[in-house]
Amino acid sequence: MAHARLASAAAILALLGAGCQPPDVGQRCAIAWGTGTTAPTPDTIAGDYLETGNVGCDNLVCIMSPSSPGSPYDSCAGTQCGYCSKPCVSNQDCYSSQTGLVCRQMVLDPAFIASLDPATRAQYLADIQFSSYCAVP
Repeated sequence: MAHARLASAAAILALLGAGCQPPDVGQRCAIAWGTGTTAPTPDTIAGDYLETGNVGCDNLVCIMSPSSPGSPYDSCAGTQCGYCSKPCVSNQDCYSSQTGLVCRQMVLDPAFIASLDPATRAQYLADIQFSSYCAVP
């Protein structure tokens, strides 16, 4: 009887473990650009683009960064030019050995922030609580 319970417990744990998915940090995502805007690519941008609320990512964060040739993030996969990210404290949070991403600070452009009316600024930036994200080094 104890052997049967042990076997049942092992089977349940195996099913639970199989149901867990690895985080999507580093997987491709598409950033929504404004209508009529030509979407940039990682080889044409000078700085990072960070989009919050992106439903294509578990943590709702999609980033596009300038990348060096040969980097896994230096080109687009169809319309998916960004990669899923998340707030982080250290490189361990970014699964650096698997993704090549590091935990680094994202700096929002102060001129852009100043150009926003207060309602828009509150709507899109008021809930940002983190400034470090998993990103291309």
